[in-house]
Amino acid sequence: MQRFFAFSKYCLAFSLLFLTIKANAQGGDGISATGSNLLRVGAGTTENTGGEQVLKRYLEEIANVRLFFKDISIGLRYEMDDPSEVGRSFQGIRRRWITYRKDRLEVQGGDVTALYGRGLSVNLFESRPLNYDSWLDGASAGYEYAWSKQASDLQPSIGVHGVAGKLDFIQVQPTTQPDMHISARAINGEFGFFKKQVILGTSFVQAFTSTLTTKVSERQVNQPEYYVSLHAGEFDFFAQYAENHEILTQKLGVPDSATNSGSAAYGAVSYANPSFGLTIEYKNYQYYPHPDNGPYAVYFGKLPISNPPEVYKEFTYTSITRTTHAVNFNDEVGFQAEANITAIPNVTITLNGAASSRHKAYGDQLDTVNFASLEKGSTSIFPKLNDLSFFPFWEGFAEVEYDFGGLDFMKFFWHRRGDVIAYAGGDPLSADRRRSTTIGAKLQYETTPSQSVLAIFEHQWMTDYARTIDDKSFLNELLTLQYSFDPLITFGGVFDFSTEYEETRHIWPQAFVSVRIGDSHTLITSYGAERGGLNCTGGICRIVPPFNGLRMSLTSQL
Repeated sequence: MQRFFAFSKYCLAFSLLFLTIKANAQGGDGISATGSNLLRVGAGTTENTGGEQVLKRYLEEIANVRLFFKDISIGLRYEMDDPSEVGRSFQGIRRRWITYRKDRLEVQGGDVTALYGRGLSVNLFESRPLNYDSWLDGASAGYEYAWSKQASDLQPSIGVHGVAGKLDFIQVQPTTQPDMHISARAINGEFGFFKKQVILGTSFVQAFTSTLTTKVSERQVNQPEYYVSLHAGEFDFFAQYAENHEILTQKLGVPDSATNSGSAAYGAVSYANPSFGLTIEYKNYQYYPHPDNGPYAVYFGKLPISNPPEVYKEFTYTSITRTTHAVNFNDEVGFQAEANITAIPNVTITLNGAASSRHKAYGDQLDTVNFASLEKGSTSIFPKLNDLSFFPFWEGFAEVEYDFGGLDFMKFFWHRRGDVIAYAGGDPLSADRRRSTTIGAKLQYETTPSQSVLAIFEHQWMTDYARTIDDKSFLNELLTLQYSFDPLITFGGVFDFSTEYEETRHIWPQAFVSVRIGDSHTLITSYGAERGGLNCTGGICRIVPPFNGLRMSLTSQL
């Protein structure tokens, strides 16, 4: 009861603050405000790491307020995770910042985010479903200036941006990496020509990290990077290269000097016209190639504030995303190609393929100094897909969509994937690997001008070599049905089924309803069983355990 009154007190304070500012804004004094609120509750059961059923309860309240003055804006976010669905419980002000914008200058203090290029060195972002947060507590600033065509035919521009701050970073579980304290600073410069159709950019990052709970390790990281962007009519090109120089000065609480020099490269080229589009991406991430049992495996590697592209397609189909690929940013080379064909009226065809592997493979032999696995092979610029010790990953996807007009459409898709999860050097056949083939269809049909039905069917053949029985193959079936009275109410259900009978459960039914309350509030309620699986954002993945019970969320936009 005490926690309820504390929760009510904060909600009332935020509501009064917002209503006061809103009233002032309506008075025409140049002040405005926006706000949002998300309340999430859940009660049911889940599984712990040992597969045992345990009770699961969570209550999350997230309130955001933004105040806008003439040149200044203020942002606040209050959170009460008591307990949280994912990660540690928290109660208080999670985000607060103040921003000054005038002409070409922008300065922000408090919680800050930044993205330079495609994020090889700096990409500060947050994903609550993963419990991933790399925002810095500090300051950021940026200034841009562009010359007119009368001043120069090149129409040049220049931009300078910087960010600095501190972060207590909590790792996404499960992982062997320790939580860490980070102190970082970065500066970025961009030179543009022809109204930024050509951009040359460079950045430099310096960071100091130490283990969060006790000072087990200390390191310094320096990362220079360079990138170029070209836009010419129907063509776009982007390339970025970053170097990673690390110095470890303390290991396991005692002085230990060691260094690492790595690199990361990313490139993308695309072509698009009204009938056809093609995009090809390439990655070559070598922040710290190493054997998993190496002596510095938990000390060196990519910084949490560096988050480059994953270079594979992010799908919306549940059966495909449940076993998606977790990128090894420290050691992975690969590519992705996607074509979109719209030459046929009312038809869109999407074709996608991706492949990757590690640069280095390791065997059973150990060196006599560090007792780490010795390298047995390597590749440089292309992934190696015919050797399981390189952890190969590949997938192909095809989708055909027919647009009937209005809200009505139908999609058919096919997907094939192979991925190595874990590898034992002495016995290739015992490698934990999965192969799957998934087909399905999605149909949306407007039954009346304000009502529609949505149906999604997914059928998957899965082969999981980690199964403890002789038969490694099983089937997954997923059916989703939804009916909407736009925009007031939507209801439906999900039926999830698997022939993986050795598991404790193989049927997961669920019902849900979404209700629009006024113009600003949406209430979503679901009850039943959820199978769980992987949840990934930007190549970073978390294992979501099964859940059986009630979930509710109330979203408000003010």
